[in-house]
Amino acid sequence: MRKRFSTATVLALLLGALFAADAPAADPNRPATPPPTDFWQNKNFMNMAHQGGELEAPSNTLYAFKTAVTFRGADTLEMDGYVTEDGVFVVTHDMDPYKTSNAPGEGLPADDPVRLDNQIRNQTLAELKTLDFAYKYSPGKGQYGYDPADPHPFRGIATGDVDPPKGFTANDFRIATFEEVLEAFPDTPINIDMKNYSPDPAVALNAAEKLAAIMNAHPERSDDVIVASFAQQPLEKFHGLAPEHRALSGSEDATLDYVTGAPLTPTPVAVQPPDSFNLPPVVRTVPILKPLTDYDGFAIHVWGDDPATNPDPFYEKIVDEGADGYFTQRPSALHQYLCEAGIRRPDGSQRCALQAPDVVPCPDGTEGEAPTCTPILPDPEAALKVHSVTGKAKPRAGRSPGYRVLVQNVGDAAMDGTKVCLVVPKQQRHKVRLPRRCTRTRVVGPGGVFNPRFKVELKKKAKGAVKLAFRATTAAAGDDQASMRIAVKPARR
Repeated sequence: MRKRFSTATVLALLLGALFAADAPAADPNRPATPPPTDFWQNKNFMNMAHQGGELEAPSNTLYAFKTAVTFRGADTLEMDGYVTEDGVFVVTHDMDPYKTSNAPGEGLPADDPVRLDNQIRNQTLAELKTLDFAYKYSPGKGQYGYDPADPHPFRGIATGDVDPPKGFTANDFRIATFEEVLEAFPDTPINIDMKNYSPDPAVALNAAEKLAAIMNAHPERSDDVIVASFAQQPLEKFHGLAPEHRALSGSEDATLDYVTGAPLTPTPVAVQPPDSFNLPPVVRTVPILKPLTDYDGFAIHVWGDDPATNPDPFYEKIVDEGADGYFTQRPSALHQYLCEAGIRRPDGSQRCALQAPDVVPCPDGTEGEAPTCTPILPDPEAALKVHSVTGKAKPRAGRSPGYRVLVQNVGDAAMDGTKVCLVVPKQQRHKVRLPRRCTRTRVVGPGGVFNPRFKVELKKKAKGAVKLAFRATTAAAGDDQASMRIAVKPARR
């Protein structure tokens, strides 16, 4: 990795050179490095609420996150984090809380003792929870460029001086822990940035350590929570401490080498550059990076400054360039554009009433669109079908849960000698013992089913994700498989 002089500057100059040459990034001349999970791939454009949409709600507060998802059209939440004096990973953009709250420090030099004493790293969670993180927020302006004359509609709620809006609490306007966010949004994709505090690189490394412990305790969020950092070292430390967490972003440091053909390590699911660099001229990043990200299968999520008026051309350009998502300061404005442009939710569902009703899928074994579904005729040369796996999704270490797999003969002739085996990836086998790996059945007639049960003995120290793959084979009817990913909880003490 190159020594960081100013990675953003060097990257901008390199992209500028490619732009001037009217060329994409260099051919990598190496094998592709596909992402560890496909959760973020092959989806419609994502409305990613930057800090919860800081021009529409108080930055990085639970109120901002809740309203972004419920009322302002966000598909994904973006946030930032540091570690408190007592070791809690909290969600906030700035090391100096005076920038977004009523903490002291406004107008003081960086080395002033009052300002230093009030930094996130020098206060406990209990002390930070006394602050009002909506104090400086003004609609349309956010919390930077603070002017006491501006309206501040949410000031005083965190401290109990003003009643919260219906459906919210005072805590929704205070600093939040990342674990509070995970609890509040169990099904919402998240992007968490370990902030790099340039005067002290140890800050981001400490954040990586605390965040790794949190994500190791939440293996079910391995795919839908992207862990990000502008710096490379925090990502490497996080990956070393939480190797089974699959969703990472490429750092700004690593992107510099990526543009010149090197692979990104640890392997990410997305690259997240700014939408452009103003050298001048303005250099757009997506057209240059996209050949590389398409080669490896990574998503591109970009960030920038939303125009205060008429933002639609800005959003349209990002979408047309091929970005997979945008970290927006105004999720409601991006939602309105995506709605009118006919761009549905990432999962294909309706974004708004203006869009066509959802297409009702046909049941398994049929094709077309409901209600005119027609049966799919089975291929007699591939009559074997593994339908599903059933069993406990979150078993506890030290237990021996059972899992059943449903195998069916979907052909028009009997099949004989079907073999069903349970396979666990090599890197996860230290967590389990399999008393029986394979079983066989005799003749299964057309339409008949075979429903074997496998016991999985989880070792007492097992934890985290385990993939159970069930493979069925027969000489006359081909092979098929199904899998189930379980999240092993620690053994009871």
